[in-house]
Amino acid sequence: MPRPSEADLRDAVLELARPVAERLDLEVLEVVVKGSQGSRVVRLVVDALDLDPEVGVGIDDIAELSGALDEALELADPIPGAFTLEVTSPGADRPLTRARDFARNRGRELRVELAGEPGEELVGELMDVTDSTLTIAIGDEDRVLPLDAVVRGHVVLPW
Repeated sequence: MPRPSEADLRDAVLELARPVAERLDLEVLEVVVKGSQGSRVVRLVVDALDLDPEVGVGIDDIAELSGALDEALELADPIPGAFTLEVTSPGADRPLTRARDFARNRGRELRVELAGEPGEELVGELMDVTDSTLTIAIGDEDRVLPLDAVVRGHVVLPW
């Protein structure tokens, strides 16, 4: 019997993790499975389903998801051998690439890297987000950018 690939294991974990996370009002952003049988690490990055910039993921959310997912993984047993489960929230400096990522950061100052000219960036306050555009206030001007022209964005941290 062939050993499952890391992609197969990731997909199996994601299938179990999504409904558990959604019950807790969380969204699974990333699943990574690394290592070999008996010493695998399963890492999930989750964020709040709520797009309100003031709603985040707390340590209690992480603990509850970790416990519930650990139980689900033990029952379904998609990962042969022992593994370590790590559940975390995205860091403050994570890249923003999807409309949902940007929507969570309305009202914040962003640095946005644009496609086309290498290194071309805009810095301004994110005013609005749609499925296909970002509106960024730069000085007295509001710039509407097509989301597909944005390579990535980052929140400008105050420190």
